[in-house]
Amino acid sequence: MSGPPSGPGKTAPKIHRDFLDFDPLNARQGINILTDHAPPVGEGQQPSQQPSACRHDYTIKHEQSISPPLDLRPDAASRYKLGTVCKKCRLHAVVKIDYTRSVNPCPNSEYPLHHFQRLPEFDVRDEHRIAYAWQCSAPQCQAHLEIGFGKQRLSPEDRDLLINTELLKRRYESVLQHDPGREGMRQATPMEALSRLRKYIKDSLNAEHTRRSFPANNKRFMETFGVHGQDCAQLLQRLGFKYASDILEWSLPDPPTIDDRIEADGNSLRELLEDVEIELVALMYKLAGDTGAINPAASEGWPSASRDVERVLAAQGYPRHVSLRRTNTANEEAPFFSSLGALPDFADSLVEFVHDRQSNCDPEQQSYYFECLQVITESRNSEQLHVKVAMLQSTNLVSRRDLSSAYRTFGLSPTDNSADDYILNVFQARQSNVNGDVAEENRQALYKIGLMRNSQLLINASRQSVETYEDALAWIGNGATKDTDDEMLISMLTLKEGTAAVREIAQKAISVIAKERRSDMLNSWLQTGRTDGYTMSVDEALRYMNIEQKLEDIDQSVIGVALKLARTERPGEQTEKAIATIERALAGRDVAMTHAPASWPVGLVSHGNTCYLNSLLQYYFALKPLRDIVQEYDKYKLDLATEKGKTARVGGRQISLVEIKGGQRFAKDLQHLFDAMTTEPGTAVTPDRDMVCRAFLEPQAYHMLLSSAMDERVGANRTDQDVATDSALGPDAMLNGTESAQQANGEDWVSRQDSVASSATLQADEPEDVPMQLGTEQPRPSNTDVTTDNAPQEPRQPPSAPPLPPRRFSTTEDVRKAQREALSIAEAKAREQQDVTEVHDSVTFRLRSGMKPEDVDDSGEQQDRIRALYTIGLTQTELRNDGGASKPVPLSDSGIQVNVPKEETDIYSALDEIFDAQTFEGADHETFKSVRSLPPILQISIPRIGWDKARGTYKSEATVRLEDELYLDRYIDLSHEDVLPSRKRCWAWRKQLRELRKERLALKQSAVDIDLQGPEAFGESVRILQDFSQLNNDLEEAGVGGVDIDPSLTAALIELAGERTQRLQKLEEQISHLQTCLHGEFTNFKAIKYRLAAVFFHRGTQGSGHYWVNIKDFDSNLWRNYNDDTVQQVQPNQLEGIYRATRWEQGTPTYAVYVQDDAKEHLIQPVCRSPREPPPVVEKPTEAVQTAPADPTPVLEESVAEWDKPREVPQVPW
Repeated sequence: MSGPPSGPGKTAPKIHRDFLDFDPLNARQGINILTDHAPPVGEGQQPSQQPSACRHDYTIKHEQSISPPLDLRPDAASRYKLGTVCKKCRLHAVVKIDYTRSVNPCPNSEYPLHHFQRLPEFDVRDEHRIAYAWQCSAPQCQAHLEIGFGKQRLSPEDRDLLINTELLKRRYESVLQHDPGREGMRQATPMEALSRLRKYIKDSLNAEHTRRSFPANNKRFMETFGVHGQDCAQLLQRLGFKYASDILEWSLPDPPTIDDRIEADGNSLRELLEDVEIELVALMYKLAGDTGAINPAASEGWPSASRDVERVLAAQGYPRHVSLRRTNTANEEAPFFSSLGALPDFADSLVEFVHDRQSNCDPEQQSYYFECLQVITESRNSEQLHVKVAMLQSTNLVSRRDLSSAYRTFGLSPTDNSADDYILNVFQARQSNVNGDVAEENRQALYKIGLMRNSQLLINASRQSVETYEDALAWIGNGATKDTDDEMLISMLTLKEGTAAVREIAQKAISVIAKERRSDMLNSWLQTGRTDGYTMSVDEALRYMNIEQKLEDIDQSVIGVALKLARTERPGEQTEKAIATIERALAGRDVAMTHAPASWPVGLVSHGNTCYLNSLLQYYFALKPLRDIVQEYDKYKLDLATEKGKTARVGGRQISLVEIKGGQRFAKDLQHLFDAMTTEPGTAVTPDRDMVCRAFLEPQAYHMLLSSAMDERVGANRTDQDVATDSALGPDAMLNGTESAQQANGEDWVSRQDSVASSATLQADEPEDVPMQLGTEQPRPSNTDVTTDNAPQEPRQPPSAPPLPPRRFSTTEDVRKAQREALSIAEAKAREQQDVTEVHDSVTFRLRSGMKPEDVDDSGEQQDRIRALYTIGLTQTELRNDGGASKPVPLSDSGIQVNVPKEETDIYSALDEIFDAQTFEGADHETFKSVRSLPPILQISIPRIGWDKARGTYKSEATVRLEDELYLDRYIDLSHEDVLPSRKRCWAWRKQLRELRKERLALKQSAVDIDLQGPEAFGESVRILQDFSQLNNDLEEAGVGGVDIDPSLTAALIELAGERTQRLQKLEEQISHLQTCLHGEFTNFKAIKYRLAAVFFHRGTQGSGHYWVNIKDFDSNLWRNYNDDTVQQVQPNQLEGIYRATRWEQGTPTYAVYVQDDAKEHLIQPVCRSPREPPPVVEKPTEAVQTAPADPTPVLEESVAEWDKPREVPQVPW
């Protein structure tokens, strides 16, 4: 097989439907409803049948078929074939499917149906037949499908020759003339002619029929075929009959047997005779229907092949959606189903499946497939599909119709090629004349356009985010350009609505512009005109206080004196802000510095919205086996000097060379970070921005990072000898183009000191409760590098470095542009990631991609050290209706994902929902999962994003209680015979418990929104009714008639309230009893013990928030809280926040990690420190401090790219 297929596909049921509708002899010009895919709705004619096309009714050709056995899953040795013929038009069709490339054929738990993609290079077309090929897109299936069609074997002339009554009459007369005295002669009927020829053919195909010849003057033979058969001799001889004129004898055809029916192509004599025989049956049925003649073949049966085709395609018994509407009301949605390669009766779960498969196989049309899903969801109003749509929207996916609507909002067309600036101007013009709701709709429309155009300018404008000089001018609007003077810019701000949020953005915009222009006027406006809370950085505060040293290098007693002196000599709001900032930083430092650096982990400074990545990095560092793999990655990586790639799969798919190199480059970055976390003398490390970018970029985009661009730039100036050296190193060494050069000339000393590769900070909205500004900056090489503005600037070079080579100024802007593009992509992807699980899977995928496989499993998946740490082996078993169970199907995963918690629960109950027997949608039997093998590290994902009709998308805040000790005996597979009976008892109890709780809820609920529940509401109703007698008296005194109340109503309510109270008490007793039974059932199953080692927490909403992680140190028997740059011990009175987080500030657990109890100290080792000695502080002359001018931009944030511009292009002799 040449290469993997691409493009959209069709599910097996859709192929089956199109197969029945396809008539190759009467197809529309240029349209093939079997192989072609429906164009997007509104962009072309939908494929349909010609009015003259046959409505096929196929029947099976048993001799030419090898059907799949009933109730048997295919395997790698399975090949099936179904030969059919249409009863009406006698079109022959063959359906073949080959599983020889399959590891886990569809349908299975992950792929409930085949999803076939076209393989046009395997199509066959000649004068006799046409055949089309497909391949299943499931990576572990790849079943090869071929559907072929053949023309009628009997032409219209042949048919006329056999059944034309005029010709039959002439033959009868000729026979009488040839032999006038022959008795018993009569004219043959058309039905007899067909039946007699069929009889001869059936005899010839029957090897047990020994009489293989007959006389040519046979009466019935001559009645049908003429004197000695000469009227039809040509037809008979084409079918293999032989005539011996010397003895006046005809011989039956003698077709050889066919050894391999699968490979038979229809060209053999036996297949010809089989086809003609069944065509004769079709002609006999048609003749009987047209004339009313008796059909002698009617008693043999004439079954439809539709079900057989379904079985060959594995398209039978799929879950179906039951609609309460009339069928014809859904016709408008049919094209959207067709675009997904689906049928309108697909269940919701299958609709999700086909959307994901189609989007994965045809990513260019992903926005249209999302539109199809939206239309179907709105039509069905299904909760499950609403959740799916909400999840996709949360990943910034925009559908085609939403994009069209967004363009229409601004009076534009989706095909409009207007520049981003023009669209932004239209947006700003509309925003100035609309109210809040419409303004928000406009912002959403602009955001969607920005996403699809990949325009950070439009995205920032829609979010009112100001990151660059251009963003700031665009936000001010009103024609503001780079030529607009400072005073006019401030005047333009008065046109903006004066809310606090707008004022904050305005100040940020002016700050960015002031920094770009170095404007004293704008800086002065910022200092005197700011009224809300602007947070000053520690470095800015120190500069404002004329302190040149780092905060961690200053004695605390000296700081106290300096702060008091500042209050005296420079009183004012700005001084107080600087003092408050320094005091906050000192408070954080005091907490962190209570531990010796060698005995305490370091924190990780956030890049603005990477708290979840920081949490994962701390988790990886704490896992000793994984830390060892990263630090010794060269032992495990694939040697690209000797290997050109690998065939082993990672994550179920083939890995490209780019992904291998990208994984190895990412591992190198992670290795540098782990080294820094080990040797850092301070309390926090700033992850290299290139590493952060690579965590969110696809490996194909790594070349856009500035570090890679710098590699290429240095490479452009290398000598031939350098190139030869690199060639000898091989592709692995050339992954980082300057790695060898860095080692030779000390360039690595520069690259490691301040992450030159990424000079802009990734930023996004974070909850205000997270102190993201309290971290310390990454240490610079030495304090001598910090100079005043008036000091001469010399190029920074490592000790003993050779002279810098000449640089090509023409490439500098290209380098910066590539860097900005990479950062923009990384920032967008960082904002999309809202789940630790996604980032974790992405990081481990990158690391595994660069590793050499130690082995492969049955599915071709790579076996390596990382996979061995996490992979859990599962089995899935079906419970048959007779009480037995099917053969367990092996599964594997990197962890367990439980359901979104809807109420307070515990970790055992959450796992029970996954491992209990349950019936899936559309199935008629139950399925349960068991644990087949356990990894050293068990990861349990606790998703929090849910959806319901009342709230839409929401974040579940339900408490999930975690156990310090987790016993997994209860989930073990069938190899432990004593477990399954206990599990089955628990299944029954939990099913009963759910019913009791449901009844309890119904008894307690009221039909109206009141504070009273159940019996209390009845009691209150009785009290009101009893007060009606006094109310009636009052009404009669006022001259108003009383209210008639049925006297028996009060008694009935009292009785009903009593009954409900008694029933509720009974329910509580039953629920309590069942809970006791469940709690005690597995008391003695405590052989497989795991300990809670790490918990990831999230605080916020479904769209934003903050992550942190708590990790257990088993050696020290304590928990630590890792919150970006702060690492603190969790005090004993705070442990409840880990095991049972109930308050909002405690967050919600989203990911729990358990480790094997007997290996916990080996697996989890959070403290791995060997701090280096900090560089000595070089005293500066007192005059330098006194004469140093005050920073003109004390309140402006600085980026790494701007703090030392002269060093970007060292001034060296040319």
